[in-house]
Amino acid sequence: MSEVTFYFDFSSPYGYLAAERIDAFVDRTGITVNWRPFMIGAAFKQTGQSPLLSQPIRGDYFKRDMERCAKSQNTPFHIPANFPYSALTPTRAFYWIASTKPATAIKFAKDIYRGYFADGLDMSDPETVFATATRHSIDAGDLRRAVENPKWKQHVRKVTDEAIAHGAFGSPFFFYEDEAFFGNDRLEQLEHWIKLHNQTNG
Repeated sequence: MSEVTFYFDFSSPYGYLAAERIDAFVDRTGITVNWRPFMIGAAFKQTGQSPLLSQPIRGDYFKRDMERCAKSQNTPFHIPANFPYSALTPTRAFYWIASTKPATAIKFAKDIYRGYFADGLDMSDPETVFATATRHSIDAGDLRRAVENPKWKQHVRKVTDEAIAHGAFGSPFFFYEDEAFFGNDRLEQLEHWIKLHNQTNG
């Protein structure tokens, strides 16, 4: 069975909401989801977009929509004081952790999201990111060195370039084979598409 690639940015509220629903999606579909954090700012530069809440008129709507969507899926949510932020540190950290412990990396990603959008933690502070990682028996000193390693800096640039080349212009963005689905509210459509695909090819 094909896999789903899940591109997201750690400062994305809709990415957070999707991350909270991915496990149930996997349970229903039995499909593997590959988590791929990337830097959405690079995509914004190419598309001329700006952060949602900074957009005239649309910003007020999206603020309410984020809150409404979180409430409808019973997910704790608050817009952080420093929203949005450049999530370089957690993104590099994710890939370093995933290189040896992929399941732990996903747990770490969920903690980063929940810490930022539910608990009000400042994930723009690298020390907060390192402290979050220690919950999963990850040495903070090792992680501190890893996020400054050129290898992981380059890896994040590579994944970001690949995401944009693939057509990801926002977060969350899902790819199933050659089909693209943008937004937390497209998870159900993606699930339906997968079922139709399997029926057609079954």
